[in-house]
Amino acid sequence: MRNAVAVAVLALLAGCSSAPGADPLPTPASSSPDPGPDAPAASHTVVDDGAPVRVGVLVGARLSDVRRALAPEGVRLDVRARSRCGPGVVLSQRPAPGAQVRPGGTIRVVVSRAPLAATCAFPLAATAARRLEAWARGTEALPVLAQQVRFLVANRPVRTLTAAQATEPDEWTIDVAYAERTEVGVLDLLSAGPMADRDVPPFFCPVKDVALPRDIVRRLPSSWSLVTRRPRACLEESAIQVWTDGAGRITDVNVLLGSP
Repeated sequence: MRNAVAVAVLALLAGCSSAPGADPLPTPASSSPDPGPDAPAASHTVVDDGAPVRVGVLVGARLSDVRRALAPEGVRLDVRARSRCGPGVVLSQRPAPGAQVRPGGTIRVVVSRAPLAATCAFPLAATAARRLEAWARGTEALPVLAQQVRFLVANRPVRTLTAAQATEPDEWTIDVAYAERTEVGVLDLLSAGPMADRDVPPFFCPVKDVALPRDIVRRLPSSWSLVTRRPRACLEESAIQVWTDGAGRITDVNVLLGSP
């Protein structure tokens, strides 16, 4: 249904800052500048026939993408800001994913706002993600791993490996059906073509209403993403999100593909 698709916003995470010299991905032609987390709540004319709107996962998405997705639905956004690295990213939402909101109703979100002081360092995960890509291509050694590495597919935890297990390339192929695949090969995705650095992967495709685990949401500044540069279709988009601990060791890897 149109309502379900329009508001099933991609739940992705932000790092601290964009990579210097990163190759930016193209944005849709209808994209407009983000008015910022302190902008007044958007008010939209109700154009729906009165049917309720099903709320998707908004946490981790860019505020500008959320506004664009909800605009045709006649839903209001009440935006509040919180100082956090990775400005312009949704940190929390009410109501929760899967709830029904009538046209003219309000969805409340808390959005990150850059701190007044320059306290955001370049995330260690950015370096780890690039080294992981190089390992997938066979040009560098495996980056340092935490004692355990958790793998997620479409925000859902699917397996956890010890650091010793994760040194085996075969272990990075996950036996789970997703996006018309019977298995997800993390290293295959990383080595398939050039990837662009992003703190938050772009909003191209809706996904199912699966929110990220809370412990990952709390570590927004400790993540980084590599995304396919110019996907020709939803199913060709892929994003690999990497989280590290304070020592730069990889703790979590999330795979996102276009929605089936």
